[in-house]
Amino acid sequence: MKKQAVVWVLALGLGAGALAARAEDAGKIYAARCQSCHGKDGKGNPAMTKVLKADLAALSLVDDATLAKTDADLVKITLDGVGKMPKYQGKLTEADVKAVTEYVRAMKPAPAK
Repeated sequence: MKKQAVVWVLALGLGAGALAARAEDAGKIYAARCQSCHGKDGKGNPAMTKVLKADLAALSLVDDATLAKTDADLVKITLDGVGKMPKYQGKLTEADVKAVTEYVRAMKPAPAK
């Protein structure tokens, strides 16, 4: 019984480490691939509105409309591209895109009090 408990504790510890590593990797991917258009905080980069001829709201990843999309929708948009957003199929794995999607969802600003 003790041996089984030790195995579970080790598995949970390794799992937590893997989750932390995945979140760190997602942050690095976001910084390298997404931040230039979508901004450090996910609200959009104002400088890119002129370059892309797009509203700042269109570049936001933390607005209600974007966050209402399913993870599958966001992964598909990222992999296939849409509008002026380039496709990342072949540049990022689906697992990477899913991790970045989770990273972006965690950026959602707290509701104002």
